[in-house]
Amino acid sequence: MKEKKRKPIGKRKEEVFFIISEIIAEKGLSEVSTTEVAKRLGVSQPAIYKYFKNKDEMIVYFLESLKKQLSEIIKKAKEEKSTEDRLRKIYTEHFRLIGRSKILPRVVFSDIVHMGKEEKKEKLREVIYMYKEGIKQILEEGIKKGELKPFDPEWGARFIIGTILQQLFSGCLMG
Repeated sequence: MKEKKRKPIGKRKEEVFFIISEIIAEKGLSEVSTTEVAKRLGVSQPAIYKYFKNKDEMIVYFLESLKKQLSEIIKKAKEEKSTEDRLRKIYTEHFRLIGRSKILPRVVFSDIVHMGKEEKKEKLREVIYMYKEGIKQILEEGIKKGELKPFDPEWGARFIIGTILQQLFSGCLMG
């Protein structure tokens, strides 16, 4: 009998991120459990505890990974020359992320995050704030360069995030 080779921790945690994404897309964040994640990974539930102490730690890890991915979207957008291209890149990369993970609207609108432990709520606020501030900075730079007419970049960033989430949330409800 062949002995199974263990995957590196980073690779396994990346798999956990996408497994959690699938569960959220199918059933919602409240249905994420160490049992369900283990089942989908094809490992025993105790094996999950090698990576996470409990479900809450797993969700916080998920939100931290989401933050890194959204941060990468902002970074890629800032590489573009014009404000229009930067904003287009945000939308393109954001929808690419949703295509891979299918979860952002459900996470943002999830009762378990909003009503759950403070650590999860704070982590979600941190993710959204970081993303909003990155978009706001792009808008501010566009105004300074004269590529955009003056307006309140705070509200502009909120509007952009809101339109993305509205479109995605509507898609989740319809799909």
